[in-house]
Amino acid sequence: MFLSKVTVSAEQPDQLIEVLQADHYQLHQLLWKLFPESGEKKQRDFLFRRDESKGFPVFYVLSISEPRSVAGVLEVETKSFNPQLKAGDRLRFSLRANPVEQLTQERSEEETRLLQNAREKHGLRDKTTKKRIRHDVVIHLKKTLLAQGVTKGDLPSQAELGQMAGEKWLQQRAEKSGFKLISVIAEGYQQHHFKKRKIKLSTLDFQGVLEVTDPELFIKKAFYDRQEDDSELKITGIGPAKAFGCGLLSVARI
Repeated sequence: MFLSKVTVSAEQPDQLIEVLQADHYQLHQLLWKLFPESGEKKQRDFLFRRDESKGFPVFYVLSISEPRSVAGVLEVETKSFNPQLKAGDRLRFSLRANPVEQLTQERSEEETRLLQNAREKHGLRDKTTKKRIRHDVVIHLKKTLLAQGVTKGDLPSQAELGQMAGEKWLQQRAEKSGFKLISVIAEGYQQHHFKKRKIKLSTLDFQGVLEVTDPELFIKKAFYDRQEDDSELKITGIGPAKAFGCGLLSVARI
């Protein structure tokens, strides 16, 4: 595994402008160029997060393969990533995540009929399933409070909603990922619209201190998972939308 800092070369103004104007998906496509040996491989084997330094974009990349600089466009500083952790270790962390939850809901009669017709058309046996719905936890909290009778004037601020919903969301994942939160700040909530791909998603930035409770599980859920035969690594990360710059957990010892 490799952890890298990637900067954009200012020698090519047109390239710099292209990066500054790129959305998260386009940035993901750009960063593929760091791995020329991947060829036509479709499986994502890296996580990234975009930050800024002195007004210029900076990318942090966790990858299975070692990235290579792209002459005149992307410059790479990289080091091996092999965390040696034990239960009780406390780490300072930062994370950009897509804070959504998946719920199930009963289908309407019309939805059930359309599903049955579609399955029959593809030669699949009749099977009634619940509908899976993903919701943004910040928006969901706001709607829940309004439904409970809280007036718009009495609603917590957007920042407070982000902190409340985001902290709960991350805490739920921590319990399943081998760590617990000691302190956390959730801020910078943003919504992103990719009209050409008809995709909408939100991001929330986290920072704080965590304590490792299960080192093996923590590494498996937060960074990478080694396959049973030890022949291959699979990149993991926290939460969905990893192709859009989410999921990379950066840690440092305190």
